[in-house]
Amino acid sequence: MSVASWSGSLLAWEQELTALKARVGRVLPRRELRETGADFLDGLLSGIERKTGWLMAEQSGAERPYRMQSLLGRSHWDADRLRDEVRDYVVEALGDEDGVLIIDETGFVKKGDRSAGVARQYSGTAGRIENSQIGVFLAYASRYGQALVDRRLYLPESWTKDRGRCARASIPETVEFATKLKMARAMVEAALDAGVPCAYVLGDAV
Repeated sequence: MSVASWSGSLLAWEQELTALKARVGRVLPRRELRETGADFLDGLLSGIERKTGWLMAEQSGAERPYRMQSLLGRSHWDADRLRDEVRDYVVEALGDEDGVLIIDETGFVKKGDRSAGVARQYSGTAGRIENSQIGVFLAYASRYGQALVDRRLYLPESWTKDRGRCARASIPETVEFATKLKMARAMVEAALDAGVPCAYVLGDAV
């Protein structure tokens, strides 16, 4: 590839990334949040090995992780609306009548018992029963590529039966116990209702 071709590809990539940042920024109500959100995307796409608040902040040139941590933990914005923006973006780029929706779960090993949904439960990531959180995810794939389009955090009944514990983890009272299958169905229904083109729904044995 010539330098000219490489430069053109890089420019197209930067233009597309700038457009994506602007699109994500629709969900973030304040200018500071939009700037931090753009830095967050840069951090996710960077080569840093661990995407922690400190390292992502350093990647953006900040001295402290406060703004990065605030974006994820203290600021108020609509995560489901952001999910919708990402899903629409994926469909515009990858949508195909022969596309498929893919359901899978992923475990996140955790220490302690305060993180929302954490419990001793089977984690496919660890390959054993482990203290972990479990997320149920929906991906979209077509001949053009693949991307995640939805997510749900699994809450064991030990959590939903303990409303005090839920309140301490900022889980709303309206959240009730749901099996992973029920969560998967809800995500598939939401995707189809939003017009995601799909020929099949795939999932593993779980």
